[in-house]
Amino acid sequence: MADALRLLLRPFGGGRRPEAEKPLRAELLSIERLEERARALAASFTLARDPRRKARPFFWRLEDNARVLRKAYRVLADDVHRGEFVPPAAEWLLDNFHLIEAEIRGIRHDLPRQYYLDLPKLASREMAGIARVYAMSLELIRHTDGRLDRQLLVRFMAAYQTVAPLTIGELWAWPSMVKLALIENLRRLADEALQGRDARLTADSYLAQIAGAEDAAPLPSLPEVLDTAYVVRLLQR
Repeated sequence: MADALRLLLRPFGGGRRPEAEKPLRAELLSIERLEERARALAASFTLARDPRRKARPFFWRLEDNARVLRKAYRVLADDVHRGEFVPPAAEWLLDNFHLIEAEIRGIRHDLPRQYYLDLPKLASREMAGIARVYAMSLELIRHTDGRLDRQLLVRFMAAYQTVAPLTIGELWAWPSMVKLALIENLRRLADEALQGRDARLTADSYLAQIAGAEDAAPLPSLPEVLDTAYVVRLLQR
């Protein structure tokens, strides 16, 4: 569990970003098992003594997520206008982008930067400087595929507090943190959609080279690493 959280939180470290940040997906858990996971998190988290000194850059990631989502929206909307194939996940983004933008604006308004600095932060190695309630939110998204309801959120929070109480500030920030985690996952899904689009375009280019080549000409080389979307595109054609 700790290793999974470190991987999730790595983009917030201010260092070199991983080449590909996968969507937040793990084993789907029932509400009872989510309560167990919440209690396990509460027992494993260690807090920094000075949350402000340990705080990592945070809002830059929200702004970067907003930038990636805007880019994905523009690119995919152009594809739709040209009659190009758009996968179901991309269609969902196009249909709901105005709602996503509204939530991002709401987070900027509801979670002041100075307020975030005072939230308890984690102390252990790669997770150091991340707000405790944000780490909880990421873990919840991973094990629910982002399908949340009021009962699930309340029971997860209540189970956590049977082991370690949260501050009033954390309880107040909890809704914004859950939204931030959902937006983080949407950004990763958007990245995945754009990568798939690039792979399909590369496959189309490869097929065009084959179609335009002389009969005796050698076939162009395939990429060293074959993306799933690339292979599917070749098979479709």
